[in-house]
Amino acid sequence: MVQILRAADMGFCMGVRRAVEIMQQAARPDAPVYSLGEVVHNPHVVRRLEEGGVRPLPGPDVLDGNLGSEAARIAQGRPVAITAHGVGLRVLEELRAYGLPIVDTTCPIVTRAQRYAQKFVRDGYHVLIFGDPGHKEVRGILGWAIDANGISRATVVESPAMDRLRTLIAEFPGGFPSKVGVMAQTTHKMEDFARFVANLMLLQRERNFELHVVNTLCHATTGQQEAAAWLARRVDVMIVVGGRKSANTRHLREVCEEQGTPAYHVEGPDELQPAWFERAERIGITAGASTPDESVDAVEARIRELLHA
Repeated sequence: MVQILRAADMGFCMGVRRAVEIMQQAARPDAPVYSLGEVVHNPHVVRRLEEGGVRPLPGPDVLDGNLGSEAARIAQGRPVAITAHGVGLRVLEELRAYGLPIVDTTCPIVTRAQRYAQKFVRDGYHVLIFGDPGHKEVRGILGWAIDANGISRATVVESPAMDRLRTLIAEFPGGFPSKVGVMAQTTHKMEDFARFVANLMLLQRERNFELHVVNTLCHATTGQQEAAAWLARRVDVMIVVGGRKSANTRHLREVCEEQGTPAYHVEGPDELQPAWFERAERIGITAGASTPDESVDAVEARIRELLHA
């Protein structure tokens, strides 16, 4: 008989659960709250919140500043919600300038990362962020790494690879800084962040410089990755449930594949393929930090249907 096993740690994290609950309490269909982008990277959660009165504001620049009078006009004085990923300081200032009430659901762990970026700059460090430059969280953190003259003092680096860091150091405008503060996108993998820091140190070993490393990784995400890896080593195939845009969900799939186990990322049960489970005796399921329990339940129910078809 085929076994279906769930990871011991998966699904909604504290930050996402908190953001969803705050918005549900703040909004009603007849008294909407406007969010700066998707609340979380999960289409099922977003749809549910929209039904309850949480509506996204338009405009590609709402996370980086330049909120725009059109967005302010649409909000019409209603509260504007900061999502769990957070925003830069300039965005908060613009919301206040337009007189819009703010519902801040930024994950506390992201807020901590933002404050470290701000402190690094105040203390004269250049900030290196190990992360995806296009990710909402990283863009928000960049918005806190601004000096008193309004100049960015941060650089985002996507890869921990030695050749990428060597190029970064060689081509850094004005020479590589003597004081560097290092942090990471909260959803990245600990192993990759450790490699990033180690390679940076190795490349700079003949130069005196100050390196201040802060572990800004989310402990919930790290725990989910460890649980997914443990389960992946014990099953024949892994199913990872979560939104396509979710970075932590993509990393969960990577973690599973690193154990030598086939892993498939799905948003919902309709994406499951019977061929994935041929000859599988043990099937594992994990889910990203923005994935609700009902999505996991639906995926598991569909797997059982396919196994008995």
